[in-house]
Amino acid sequence: MRSVEQEVLSKVTPSAAENRNISAAVKHLVESVRAAAADLEAHIEPKLVGSVAKGTHMKDPDIDLFLMFPESTPLEELRDKGLEIGRRVVRGREHFAQHPYVRGVHDGYQVDLVPCFMVKDPLKRMSAVDRTPFHTEFVVANLPPARRDQVRLLKRFMKGIGCYGAEAKVQGFSGYLCELLILRFGEFDSVLKAVSGWSKGESLALPGHPGAEFSDPLTFIDPVDSSRNVASAVSVDSLVTFIKASRAYLQKPDMRFFYPRAQRSWGIKQVEQRAGKRREAFVAVSFEKLDLIDDVLYPQLRKSAASMASLLRRNDFEVVGSTIDVDREVNILIEVESMTLPKERIHRGPPASSPSAREFLAKWDESGLSKPYKERGRWYVVVERQHRRADKLLKERIPSLTLGKDVRRIRSFDVASGKKLLSKRYARVLTKHLDDRMPWER
Repeated sequence: MRSVEQEVLSKVTPSAAENRNISAAVKHLVESVRAAAADLEAHIEPKLVGSVAKGTHMKDPDIDLFLMFPESTPLEELRDKGLEIGRRVVRGREHFAQHPYVRGVHDGYQVDLVPCFMVKDPLKRMSAVDRTPFHTEFVVANLPPARRDQVRLLKRFMKGIGCYGAEAKVQGFSGYLCELLILRFGEFDSVLKAVSGWSKGESLALPGHPGAEFSDPLTFIDPVDSSRNVASAVSVDSLVTFIKASRAYLQKPDMRFFYPRAQRSWGIKQVEQRAGKRREAFVAVSFEKLDLIDDVLYPQLRKSAASMASLLRRNDFEVVGSTIDVDREVNILIEVESMTLPKERIHRGPPASSPSAREFLAKWDESGLSKPYKERGRWYVVVERQHRRADKLLKERIPSLTLGKDVRRIRSFDVASGKKLLSKRYARVLTKHLDDRMPWER
């Protein structure tokens, strides 16, 4: 093992005393949950899942406790009583993504209390999270204790390069996927060597656990449910980052892969210098931050950004890319090839042999910037472009776009371009958009 990895393990591995504190916190949490369930006459079985249950946790871990209800429990009762138990036990917030749960703090640890059904077969799950206890049991049964440090190294590496977590904000590698990668390749180093040769569309499975085919950027068949891809959340960007990081680390190991420097917002002069003439093709859409959990917020923001980009493309603007930043407010920055388009555009008409050709000629004979003309058997005409500036188009049409459900409720959108972007308000999003260094290169 490299000295870098030994140093990382010394930082992330809980001491015996810390593990005793974690165990005491889990015990107290279970007792509190049982007491609250008894008061509510809820027949549940608390089950510890996640990294703490598997022994792959790092220092200051989250504690995931599932509240397992009998299969005969009505779904509405599971949700109502499960959330009420959570509210009574931890001071936190209810989360509603694919499945409701309560996240809060108990005995100094962040805790997720998640109601689920106590199913006997993961293939017959009744809610989105029912298979999770089976994941825990599988890893406990198959991951040798000697490999737990290898999982810790891989998780910390993923965190360092910005790819850890299957949540919508990250679109990366879950803890369970990290564990499966160690089960598949044996050691942290072996994982990186394998990943160095990957490309988009890589498909993996544990020996003896084949499964369905998927079109995702990365596939890892769930050994608990062969119809599920554990890596379905991994985006192309996260996959590419992991591949690049693996190659770079094997060539030159460094602590920065595990603990990179934080990205700092550039000053106005540096933004101007780095952007150059590109700044003239930036447009930022800003609005108030929504009080939503990340798993609800980020899909809506990506949908909204995609809708804005689609509007621009439909009006002949070439979209180079976009960046989303959430801080005190939301900033969506879109870069186009050119902020301004020519006054005229070529409007394509019907084939000359089409019955609608006569109607096209009658409409445009006097109203175009040119007379209709025929080219390769089809009619065309030069017309005046309705929208010439990308920023003005967005400002006018944003309220009518197909935005995220909650984004649509925003009353006011600020659209800025040009010199207006040279302010602290846009420093973070401009830095994220322009800084093409990988996390370990900062």
